[in-house]
Amino acid sequence: MRYIGLDVHKDNITACFMSTGGKVLENIEVPSDADGLATILGHMNKEEHCVMMESSTYSYRVYRHLEDLRIETHVVHAANFKVVTGSDKKTDKSDAETIARYLRLWKHGDVKLSMAFIPTPEQCALKDICRYCEEVSRKVGMESQRIKSHMARNCMVLPETSKNLDTIKAMRFIRNTWPDDKTLIHRIGIFEQLLKEKKAVEKEVCSHMKGDPNVTLLESIFGIARQSGVQIMSMIVDIRRFPTPEHLCAYFGMVPRVRDSGGKTYHGKMTKKGDRMMRMIMERITLVHIGRSKSFITRYYERKVKEMGEKKALVTASRKLLTVIHAMLTKKEPFKA
Repeated sequence: MRYIGLDVHKDNITACFMSTGGKVLENIEVPSDADGLATILGHMNKEEHCVMMESSTYSYRVYRHLEDLRIETHVVHAANFKVVTGSDKKTDKSDAETIARYLRLWKHGDVKLSMAFIPTPEQCALKDICRYCEEVSRKVGMESQRIKSHMARNCMVLPETSKNLDTIKAMRFIRNTWPDDKTLIHRIGIFEQLLKEKKAVEKEVCSHMKGDPNVTLLESIFGIARQSGVQIMSMIVDIRRFPTPEHLCAYFGMVPRVRDSGGKTYHGKMTKKGDRMMRMIMERITLVHIGRSKSFITRYYERKVKEMGEKKALVTASRKLLTVIHAMLTKKEPFKA
């Protein structure tokens, strides 16, 4: 077995080849394209190799290429691999050698490393459309606020029957009442297009994972409709990735920072590491849940509000709901209020 450490960048890849005994055999630098990868494969000499690289945007293509060739390949979490990311003497050559060295130690069981989960192309595509859905929703909210601010500054008031800006009736009233306000008319046009885009993307999201039992389980929670269920599963993918609820919460940055010093333990703010979209969705569905349900999550939130205020209580309740989701998906049981 030989070990290869790859330092992958946008335009180039540096590879370090290491022997079973830990001796550096050679270092090469190649372009980050098909020809460069072919050069690395040529240096393997048909021997058994194991490859490792740090997680980054540019590691995906390299990983998939090697995986398709059935070469054992691993992607280590860059944030947890501080021996490279935190080094004062960083060169592509030294980084590749360090990665190769730690790959060898990890394979021998001498060190522990946290490996990144690399989703399939289909899983990536689903997550991308779910993320785009959130992006369009934010744009709709921002444009709505700009229109309301513009109208407030110019003393424009909508009648009670047309208060909902999202409706055709409200937009028609604005166009008919203030046709000479070109800025407002232009913003209404943009807003209308965003609403159409939002509706189309939401429909696309809901078209995925039809009949999936995990989405059905999530829909048993007050506040989670099909769209939110698909979005949550696009990020979790497989609950077996997370041995405990704490692993799931930590993955999405929904655990407090902990410091242990002088015999005392201090709990700080949430780490907010991981996918921001998951935290946004969890807070949104929790807010809907506590408004519509008198479940134990709602009662928990109501207790926490008295201790820490609404904002922190919502974050804490969202975390608790995420632990419940872990239990539901693990045990294959619907939500029980």
